[in-house]
Amino acid sequence: MAFAQLFKVRLEYFAHGQGPERVVFIHGFQASARIWRMTQEMLSAERYSSIAINNRGAGGSDAPPDETDFSIPIFAADAFELVSQLGWRDFTLVGHSMGGPTATQFALDHPELLKSLILLDPADPDGGLSLPSGVTVDAAVDRMTAARREQAGRGAGTDGVDAAAQGVPSDLLAALVADIRAAPERRLRGSMRSMLSLRLGERVKTLPMPALLVAGDADALIPISAMLATWGKYPTGTGLHVWHGVGHSPNLDCPAEMAALLRRFIEVTLPARVATPSAA
Repeated sequence: MAFAQLFKVRLEYFAHGQGPERVVFIHGFQASARIWRMTQEMLSAERYSSIAINNRGAGGSDAPPDETDFSIPIFAADAFELVSQLGWRDFTLVGHSMGGPTATQFALDHPELLKSLILLDPADPDGGLSLPSGVTVDAAVDRMTAARREQAGRGAGTDGVDAAAQGVPSDLLAALVADIRAAPERRLRGSMRSMLSLRLGERVKTLPMPALLVAGDADALIPISAMLATWGKYPTGTGLHVWHGVGHSPNLDCPAEMAALLRRFIEVTLPARVATPSAA
């Protein structure tokens, strides 16, 4: 692990490899950067350099005191500050779940830095949550917080990532579950409030870099129908890959396939698009 002192917080991140091809991984709502460990390790260390960032409030990163310190725009701004410190550009940005909108926000704010964008079981860039009549955002956040407490009370450490996790090394699974359980409530409340109000809208259609949306059709957190609706919001030509029988976290349940897909997109698809720019 490594740490970067930003202007307001210190972020923890996990680095792997020394290669020229660069990849940045962003985790989702309840998870931490550890969810990317197996994918990182399956990328050639000679060809790839990757970092998986712990958002503020996750893992060993600082957790500021207020709920308003946590939001998708703030997570994206932190990631920008971190990659700027590292001097990285022309990299592939990968976001999982709520990390999808975070990566999309980054791509909208700093398109010149990205080689490509990959979204794994992403949340809707327009929030995707319709509140029942008469239910306020505060009430919705309170309900979700109560559900999370109940989940924690049952000792259900991986419910929030919807993973069978059968092939996950025991040390990694234990560390990831510990990170999930240790996530401060203010981080989760601020993140959910941000998701409820997120409206990236038509800006998403303007993204200039090649993009790929990846999903599992057995996702219990974001149904495949919602995922396909999200895919339709991205630019024409955005790739789509769906695994049958896989849930919300392919980075845990089929990391070898996830790494192979990432490699193929970067090593085969991107050069082909450069060679034939008019191709969809």
